[in-house]
Amino acid sequence: MNANNQALQTIISGSYRKHFNEMIALKRSLIAENVAVTAPVSDIVTNVGQEFALLDEDPIEDPRALQDSIFAMIRRSSFLVLANVDGYLGTAASMEVGYAIAQGLQILTLEPMTDPNIAGYSRTLDEVFPQIGLRFDDELGTIRRLVLDEALTS
Repeated sequence: MNANNQALQTIISGSYRKHFNEMIALKRSLIAENVAVTAPVSDIVTNVGQEFALLDEDPIEDPRALQDSIFAMIRRSSFLVLANVDGYLGTAASMEVGYAIAQGLQILTLEPMTDPNIAGYSRTLDEVFPQIGLRFDDELGTIRRLVLDEALTS
């Protein structure tokens, strides 16, 4: 089923540098729940070690233009998913959360929000998708095994 046939659509905000594997596990878990995930656009970071992460399917490389495209995706989303692993919320994700709130979107978080300014606008993913925790754990385990296997064979 493609994104145009799915009733629910979202992006995942979070740290591409610190928690990309978790974001991909969330993406796969949400797709299993029949949610179209428009960002991250792919599973491959092409500029490892750089401050601003680029993905192999990013249509452009300019940070502002990419951020503007994320804002456009947020406007088309049913809700925003926040990969707030260990409570971490980076600058770009914070901006995206604020933008989503201003658009009237609910924020669905991987972990409970501790920031009272955001907590009132959010709830955890498992409140909406009860199976997401198990799916996420399975997907993250698979991703970590693949990364380890790749590291061992490199």
